[in-house]
Amino acid sequence: MAVPSAHSAAGRDPVRRLKILHLEDSPADALLVEEMLRADHVDCEIVVVSEPAEFERELAKGDVDVVISDYSLPRYCGTDALKRTREAGVETPFIFVSGSIGEERAVEAVRMGATDYVMKEHLRRLGLAVRRAVEAAESARRRREAESRLGEERDFLADVFSSVQDGLAVLDADLKIVRTNPTMEKLFSDQMPLADKPAAALFGPAVAEPLAAAIRDGQPARADCTLETAQGRREFSLFSYPWLERRSGRQKGVILGVRDVTSERQLQQQLFQAQKMESIGRLAGGVAHDFNNILQAILGFSEILAAEMPETDPARQDVLEIRQTTERGVALTRQLLALSRKQVLAAVDLDLNELVERMGGMMQRLLGANCRIRFDVDSVPALAHGDAGQIEQIVMNLVVNARDAMPKGGEIAIGTRTRDVSAAAAACKGPPWRAGRFACVSVQDEGTGIPPEILARLFEPFFTTKPKGKGTGLGLSTVYGIAQQHGGWVDVATEVNRGSTFTVYLPAAAEAPQGPPA
Repeated sequence: MAVPSAHSAAGRDPVRRLKILHLEDSPADALLVEEMLRADHVDCEIVVVSEPAEFERELAKGDVDVVISDYSLPRYCGTDALKRTREAGVETPFIFVSGSIGEERAVEAVRMGATDYVMKEHLRRLGLAVRRAVEAAESARRRREAESRLGEERDFLADVFSSVQDGLAVLDADLKIVRTNPTMEKLFSDQMPLADKPAAALFGPAVAEPLAAAIRDGQPARADCTLETAQGRREFSLFSYPWLERRSGRQKGVILGVRDVTSERQLQQQLFQAQKMESIGRLAGGVAHDFNNILQAILGFSEILAAEMPETDPARQDVLEIRQTTERGVALTRQLLALSRKQVLAAVDLDLNELVERMGGMMQRLLGANCRIRFDVDSVPALAHGDAGQIEQIVMNLVVNARDAMPKGGEIAIGTRTRDVSAAAAACKGPPWRAGRFACVSVQDEGTGIPPEILARLFEPFFTTKPKGKGTGLGLSTVYGIAQQHGGWVDVATEVNRGSTFTVYLPAAAEAPQGPPA
């Protein structure tokens, strides 16, 4: 049965209307409870049940605010009802009303999860017990919700903190590390644990000072540094922001971000190098074109003059020397034109395997006895689309360069491959790399390798480390220019005292088979 109570009396603080589930087999006791609650101005709806099935059905509805139960029932003990309620995960306040429960049983009931107990001779305190139970339940609910929200916020911030791809560290006012994210820990895994370490131990005083200034001034700060890490020598960009206490606004320390900019700096350098070579090529091409016209005139007039002079004329030898010198100048301008990509190409589909093997005898004679050639050509044709003569010049220049890098002799390996360059790989490598299929020819030596300071200028025209009179400094520049004119590029892998490998990427012919990724 359901018995609605009266509304709260005027002048008393109202209590929200409650649904009370009353487990009682005595109608008289049920009525007495209802009257006591009405007298105490508890605004409620009481549902009285006496059977286990009724009790569990009403409880399952999920809208019960308070359970009041007799302790002893013929067919359903109050402790059984309490146990069933708590096992179902229902946190509804549970109050025993009994005339026979002793102190020992009462303590055991509370241990089992009862909220309170009221003796029947003291029913006047039932309303107070209900109010207190409801207030306590509401307070517990709000606390659980607050804890849940706090947990969700904590998990959210932890997820964000962990997901940032830059290294993050929270530093206190003494610039000691309080907390780090996984990226930071990975960068400095060789120095773990990072907690309580001073920033200066990781980044040095030159970086720590701007951070200290940021704390003093309450302003963001930036710094760049190069560090030895578990991944080797890397370049970093550091940025910091004041760590402020939310309530007071007082600065507690610094939030430090660490970004690995090694690849970015390398890409910038590659782009700069490509732009520089482009500018040099245009300048060299313009000069070579005009200079070639002058040389052609000198060559023509010297030939005419030599033809008109008797062979016995002593001056005729001087004219012939002029012609020979002019021809060397023409050859030089031809190299400059190759650098500037202004030569006319007779591009056809050709097999790099056949091309390099055909050049084997000539290259061996050029190298001499101290150097030997090993061919590492692909088992399938490496089909390129290009000018055979120009590509032969590439190979010859690289082989001569390899020979000169091995003053005591050694082995030169010439290889061919077909490579597929993905868009992602091209973006990662940076200019001049691009996506597509390429036929590659490589020349590897066992020489001295190339120091970093020379590597940056390797393809500049007229730059050479050879003694005066031993080279023009145009060999590698010509290789670079020819590769560029074909739509390719030159990749260099080198290690000091271990040798170098020059790999020229040329556009593959249309029917070239698929190759492994570069």
